[in-house]
Amino acid sequence: MSWHSDDRAHTAGPHGGSPWVDDEALAAELSVALSEAETYDRVVAGADLAFRAHREMIDARAGLEMDLLLLDLVYDSLALDAPAGVRDRSGGSSRTLVFEGHGLGVEVEVETSSIEGQLLPAGSGHVTLQTPDGEVASVDTDDVGYFRFDVRPGGPLRLQCSSEGGTCLTQWLPY
Repeated sequence: MSWHSDDRAHTAGPHGGSPWVDDEALAAELSVALSEAETYDRVVAGADLAFRAHREMIDARAGLEMDLLLLDLVYDSLALDAPAGVRDRSGGSSRTLVFEGHGLGVEVEVETSSIEGQLLPAGSGHVTLQTPDGEVASVDTDDVGYFRFDVRPGGPLRLQCSSEGGTCLTQWLPY
């Protein structure tokens, strides 16, 4: 049976713990192990793989919008037992949604051909309308956080809202 430099790592030492007497003995054995071409190649290949995996995770994190606060839906007018035919102030049927989370939020009114709302707390900011295919429209709010999109995306959508308080993202909602 041939002996390999990493075989000692799988056996207990005289005191039941590390097989090396001290750090100097471990360092000496590591330098012998790394001088062997096969072990050196395995260490370099493992380090390269770990480095590439780490970089891929960092790149993936950037694409996952991890720094955005995901808002919770706290109010949906469709979930209420409202009388049939109740209409909003404009005369058309609409759906009112309120999203909140950690001091940020947005109130949204979804109509047949438009989406309007206000950032919470009230203040100027920027709102982007997104579908699963990407950004549809983007608009700056007024001083009290009011915004309006005159679009009908035709499918699920969400809003990304930025203000002085931070950046947040609503849950997906059907449209």
